[in-house]
Amino acid sequence: MDDLPDARASADHLPDRPSAFFSALLTEQFILESARNATVSESGTRASIYLTTLSSSLVAFGFLADTPFAVVFLAAVLPMVFLLGVSTYVRLVETSLEDVAALAALQQIRRYYRTILPGAGRYFPMPARDHAPNEMLEIGGAASWRRVFSTLSSAIGAVNSVVAGAGVVALLVHVTTTPLAVTGGVVVVVVLLVLHGLFQERRYAQLPRIIRSARSAQPEAPAGADAD
Repeated sequence: MDDLPDARASADHLPDRPSAFFSALLTEQFILESARNATVSESGTRASIYLTTLSSSLVAFGFLADTPFAVVFLAAVLPMVFLLGVSTYVRLVETSLEDVAALAALQQIRRYYRTILPGAGRYFPMPARDHAPNEMLEIGGAASWRRVFSTLSSAIGAVNSVVAGAGVVALLVHVTTTPLAVTGGVVVVVVLLVLHGLFQERRYAQLPRIIRSARSAQPEAPAGADAD
């Protein structure tokens, strides 16, 4: 093993460096596409787990609604469902960011493909205007902060906010009037919706900086380059 060349130094001795680069580029493209598939699969699985847990809890509550154990059941299940929803929401935001970061890297590879031959650009079209960050090309909608409310994470966040509001109503209805309990639940829902939106918008606002820093990252210097 001691007589093997260093990985950085061996690049200088490749017989066909352009072919080696192109092979590495195709491998990187495959890895990025796999990463995007993984994020989409994980997002769907996590959302499905949360919604299945919620629906199962509601079905179980339906069997206990007319029994003295209904309040105890809600007190035990709703906090668990809400915490599961919060963790699901946070992870969905993170996976969407990972998906966009992988797409940005793929777009960079596509830009290289456009330069291989004259006229190659027609086979690798690129967005010409502002578009949603997770779109390969424009599909009719311009980039806007309002689109944050149409994501899967926002849908889970909205459902989870309603769950929290229902829990507050169930708690307050035993200590105050029904109108006040419902008002308190609505306030909780609105506040949580706003907090969910602000969190997601703040995380998305960091994405351009992350992509710029990744593109401007300098490669490691070859071995012995700083020996002078």
